[in-house]
Amino acid sequence: MDWRVAFGLGITITWITAGLFYLLGIVGWGNFVYLPTADIGSFLEGAFAPLAFLWLVIGHFMQQKEITANTKAINIQEMSARRLELHSRRDSYFKLLSLVQDQLGAIASFHYMSVVGPTGTGELSSDDFTDLRSQSSNGDPSLFIRKMIGVVVDSNDEPDKVQEILFGTDIRTRHSHNFLNTFQRLLDSAESVDTDRMVTDALLYGSAFGIYYRILRHAEGDERMNPITGIMAVQSHAEAVKRGVASD
Repeated sequence: MDWRVAFGLGITITWITAGLFYLLGIVGWGNFVYLPTADIGSFLEGAFAPLAFLWLVIGHFMQQKEITANTKAINIQEMSARRLELHSRRDSYFKLLSLVQDQLGAIASFHYMSVVGPTGTGELSSDDFTDLRSQSSNGDPSLFIRKMIGVVVDSNDEPDKVQEILFGTDIRTRHSHNFLNTFQRLLDSAESVDTDRMVTDALLYGSAFGIYYRILRHAEGDERMNPITGIMAVQSHAEAVKRGVASD
């Protein structure tokens, strides 16, 4: 029982007991019965008005308590709905992630073919490329990403060669920009469902896709840290040219 109800019942019983004692012991039942009707009504009105006011106040506070409890329940339901919505959005994101990783792998595969295929160094034949594409399609979407990272790392000390690999032709430039734009949209989508940035940081710093994304940004001059070693980047060819002009 709520303490307000218990308090009200105690006051009510005490008040009625005192009223009966006054009526029977002091006024007398016989005298009370023969009072005019108006006087009896006034007596009862005065006797029960305080109790009516008391229970009105108690009812008001009880109603406030119910409203507070309902408000808390609504807030809990709203928080639960938000968590369910976030969970649903995360599920949708991870389904999208798988599709986008396949797309990024396809972009890297054509870029890799352009670099080491018949139109590039000629190290990779069409049959070998087909075999690699089959491996990538069978659950390894980052295969060509890793190969592109390996090609860039092998030429890390030659900025001109890295630029040639990543942006040396219109086709390679288009592949690099497609990869950058697609991965950036993937990061933007991750941030909308990842409140603690765990997924975002894992993508950017703990996956082959993120490493290759940082390599491209580094090659364009947007990434200040070396994406391979994590230390200060070696100055780019463009910066070297600018420094040479400045010194002259």
